[in-house]
Amino acid sequence: MSLDMWRRMREIFEAWANDPEIRVIVVRGAGDKCFCAGNDISEFKNLRSTPDGIATYHAITEQAYAALRGIAKPTIACIEGFCMGGGFEVAQLCDIQIASDTATFAVTPAKLGIGYKLDDVRLLTDSVGAKHAKEILFTGRRFQAADALRWGIVNRVVAVANLDAVVDGYVEEIAANAPLSVKAAKIIVNEAVKEAADRDDALCESLVDACNESDDYTEGQRAFAEKRKPDFKGR
Repeated sequence: MSLDMWRRMREIFEAWANDPEIRVIVVRGAGDKCFCAGNDISEFKNLRSTPDGIATYHAITEQAYAALRGIAKPTIACIEGFCMGGGFEVAQLCDIQIASDTATFAVTPAKLGIGYKLDDVRLLTDSVGAKHAKEILFTGRRFQAADALRWGIVNRVVAVANLDAVVDGYVEEIAANAPLSVKAAKIIVNEAVKEAADRDDALCESLVDACNESDDYTEGQRAFAEKRKPDFKGR
């Protein structure tokens, strides 16, 4: 990922956030060799060689992370091939991670002399805990999909030949559900894992109220009574 790609990524997610036609977002690499190999190290000499340059670089990547983390729509990382460095973080910022059994993971700042920021470490420890985070960061070692599943980095590992079909199944199932309910679930889960003092209880209550007062709430009950699939509109 070049710095321009990180900047463009933020712009794209901000646009998708406001598009009512988009209900589920799948993040994946181009082709079958790599989900994302991380930052373009060749840019570091020019873009990360001074304190100001490093600060600017971090600010742009953090904006991309924030756009991905903050979007109220469900995101699925479809992981095939290498998933490393900044690409590993992108996968972790998604709500659901589905990996092929041939996927390979690594977090490699120790191999590049880079300090791993607190926010990045917390993203890792939230998934794997301190014990496995230390192993991953101390060694910078590559590990396989089976370890990623065992450590809680991914939700599912499937045969590479079945990856697209499994992801498509998730997309279809989620997209068929009530968008306001899915949005509420995502935001409230994110609030629930915060410390009690940091939770926005009023926001959670407003999201539940929006669902209960929506046309989709009426449609869901009607469809259930009529034994048919509901046609949710997101309003």
